[in-house]
Amino acid sequence: MGNKTVPSHSLLSSFRAQIVLFMAVTLLINTVLLQYINQRLEGRITEQAERQFNELAQAIDLALNSFPSGKFIYELVPDAGLEVSPDDTIRHIVITNEQGRVIDSANRDDIDEPLSQEIAALPPVSHNEAMRGQINHDHPSKITFPVQTSGGERNIIVVVSLRHLSQTASEAARDRLLVTILIGLLLLALIAIVSLSFTRPVTELAAAAQRVKANDLDFQLSINQRNEVGTLARTFNEMIAGLRRNRELEEQLQRAERSAVVGRLASGIAHEIRNPLNFMNLSIDHLRAKFITPPGSDKAAEETRQEAINILGLIKDEIGRLNRLVSDFLSYGRPAKLTLREIDARTLLEEVVGLVQAQADEQGVKIKLNIEHSDNNQPDTHFVADAEQIKTCFSNLIINAVQAMPDGGELNITIASEELHLTVLVSDTGHGIPPDALEQIFEPYYSTKETGIGLGLPLTRKLIEDHGGEINVTSEVGKGTTFTVSLPREAVQSAK
Repeated sequence: MGNKTVPSHSLLSSFRAQIVLFMAVTLLINTVLLQYINQRLEGRITEQAERQFNELAQAIDLALNSFPSGKFIYELVPDAGLEVSPDDTIRHIVITNEQGRVIDSANRDDIDEPLSQEIAALPPVSHNEAMRGQINHDHPSKITFPVQTSGGERNIIVVVSLRHLSQTASEAARDRLLVTILIGLLLLALIAIVSLSFTRPVTELAAAAQRVKANDLDFQLSINQRNEVGTLARTFNEMIAGLRRNRELEEQLQRAERSAVVGRLASGIAHEIRNPLNFMNLSIDHLRAKFITPPGSDKAAEETRQEAINILGLIKDEIGRLNRLVSDFLSYGRPAKLTLREIDARTLLEEVVGLVQAQADEQGVKIKLNIEHSDNNQPDTHFVADAEQIKTCFSNLIINAVQAMPDGGELNITIASEELHLTVLVSDTGHGIPPDALEQIFEPYYSTKETGIGLGLPLTRKLIEDHGGEINVTSEVGKGTTFTVSLPREAVQSAK
């Protein structure tokens, strides 16, 4: 056997490369998504910071503009559209003189009053620190600007709180955590789904190996991947096909060996047994004709005559049975030679039923012959076959069915007429066939009868297959057995 060349794979079709590529794509998606989310969240924080520092700059400008305008701060605040309250970024705007008294304020009630202890106790923040965002986010702070005026030095105090900025930053951190978790879960789901496509072929290969281990070879893997797993699957399919071919060859070899053994055995016993049987049969006829007295008035002689006739009849029956066994051997071992002619299935089956009717009546078996048809026209039950061989087949089936009902029952024989085939069902209500025996009943020399040699059903199947037909059997223990025979209208002799 020549060595098979293992197909090469491109870099991208390699199983390892596919896994690396998938991990790289997953990492890239994760990085891009996190970068995008971080930019969006940082934009929210930046927007909030700009808004609050704009309000702080506006508050400082408003305080500075109050000197030349000659108006109080509380008068300028509404026109400037600036929110000044304990809940906003700018909580208060105050201008004090050198003595620490309030000369201007966003709250009209503060004017001409000393600077409140609450504002005085606030930690001061320089202008540069405020611009750098170093104001305490949780507590208000004050920014103080000394301004020299014609009336003396004045201090502009702006009380600010960056609580909103702190809340925005906290919400951004929370959202970033939630989004990171969500992205992680989505990526895990994606990895699970995609990894399933990687692992499914391996799982199928493992299951297929178990089926092969159980001697199940009637299947084929449908893995079409263009990587190492696909190559393994194709190799596995080739291996299964090879095992199937080997099994078929072994079965053919076994059948050939059995046929050869049967042929040699049949040829041997034909000369050793058939000639003595013919001699014994002729001798019985001679004894019956010459030595048995004709009927007379003597009662004792008549009883003796009848007893002799019965004994000789039994001997001839046994000789006939042995002769049929020899014929079965010869028929099973030799190639089929069909003498084809048109025959009527109904007439043939009626003849076979007539042969077993006496035995059936004795056992209490009712035999019914039915013909199925789908319309009012009389079905055509004619077909071309070897009449003697087909009669042998149905004789074996019907005799077996009657023998399977020693305590009585029903035997239904049904002819189903089709355009190209005739189907005959032989169904009994006997003891049935066990499942383990059902698989072997068509094997030569296998028999469930104490007196059988196991060639009746194998011969029946061989003759039916020689005509291009087929036979199947179904059975249930305690309920009965049904044999289904399908024969073509025109016999097609098998090439076996």
